[in-house]
Amino acid sequence: MKRLFYVLFAAVLTGILLFGSCEKVVYPIPELPDTVSYSLDIQPIWDNKCVNCHSGSRDPDLRPDNSHASLINGGYVDTNNPEESELIKKLYGSHDARATETEKQLILLWIEEGAINN
Repeated sequence: MKRLFYVLFAAVLTGILLFGSCEKVVYPIPELPDTVSYSLDIQPIWDNKCVNCHSGSRDPDLRPDNSHASLINGGYVDTNNPEESELIKKLYGSHDARATETEKQLILLWIEEGAINN
């Protein structure tokens, strides 16, 4: 009887230690500007993270003088369904590690605002 008590006590203690040490991780919601500027907010992302590969030889061309036209004319942006844009699908798919969550949300917000070249 005493042995059963010790086994149950050890099981309860183990359960408390295992489940009591779990910590809820809360990811902060990125702070985004009220209005996105393509030249000040979006192009710097391309310059810092994307132009190495997308500099004219691979679509879309994300160099400063070509990026906006390349994205719009190349069908990468869908202002009617921003989350379905090819650009967003790539950023959350095959190119996921290339941009931070804040950068991805900023690009999505830019598309939601109409993907203006401002």
